[in-house]
Amino acid sequence: MTDSTDHSANGGVGNDTASSPMMSGPSVGQQLRAGRERAGLSVDDAARALKLSNRQVESLEQDDWTSLPGKTMIRGFVRNYARLVGLDGQLLMSALEGMAMPKSPELRGAEGTPVSMPKEGKSDRRDVLRVLAGLLVLVLALVAYFFLPPDIWQSTVQAIKDASQSNEAIVETVADTPPVLPETPAPVEQFASVAPEQPVVVPEAASEPAPVVQPPEGLAVEAQPPAPNVLKFSFAQPSWVEVRDKNGQVIFSQKNPAGSQRDVQGLPPFSVVIGNAAHVTLHYKGNAVDLSKRSKDDVARLTIE
Repeated sequence: MTDSTDHSANGGVGNDTASSPMMSGPSVGQQLRAGRERAGLSVDDAARALKLSNRQVESLEQDDWTSLPGKTMIRGFVRNYARLVGLDGQLLMSALEGMAMPKSPELRGAEGTPVSMPKEGKSDRRDVLRVLAGLLVLVLALVAYFFLPPDIWQSTVQAIKDASQSNEAIVETVADTPPVLPETPAPVEQFASVAPEQPVVVPEAASEPAPVVQPPEGLAVEAQPPAPNVLKFSFAQPSWVEVRDKNGQVIFSQKNPAGSQRDVQGLPPFSVVIGNAAHVTLHYKGNAVDLSKRSKDDVARLTIE
């Protein structure tokens, strides 16, 4: 009883070893998984590095070869996995040799459309029909030539000649006639580009002073008050000024040279913008206007009522 039991036990071990040589130690998948864990990598990390899916990585670690695409691809996956986790890829390749692997799928080219090649010694049916049609035309021409009266042939040839001559005459007439060109429209005068809106400037007083009318002796003349709503500008240096009236309309906008003066009249309140304001003097209704509130670029903005 002891011998038979030992013999059966030994026989069982021998069959397992024959069917799977790596059963004495960890399998290929177990070695790959242990190497991944030693490297501190997750399944997602390994799949991303190997450019595989998580399912393929898990199949490799579980020795599930039937879920993988063929023996050649499995060997490539294992070799790359071993390189990633620092294992000896050659030992793993040797372990794979004795294992049952799925065959790689056969690649078949798409079946083309069958083409019938003409056999030697046999002419195409279409060529025969072309030859027969040519012979028929030739026979009809011979029959017409021999059996139709000559005057019909002459009249037909003459008609063909007349038609060709008339076509040539038409072509020559068309060639000799100069082409009629469409009437050219009268050239439109090119106007200069419209000048930008000119600043509205209150006309200055005439350079020649108006004659002063002397009142009769003995009559007292009252001094006339200055014209109301007049802004009087004096420019010590060149300065740009813009003035808007009560309605927001620009009534004065221009650059003024040094040493000049400008009087601007309109409806108050006035919105005034003065550049280089430090060198400009402004009077309104006989009073000097304070221009000390200026920006960093020496521009004064104020409202005068």
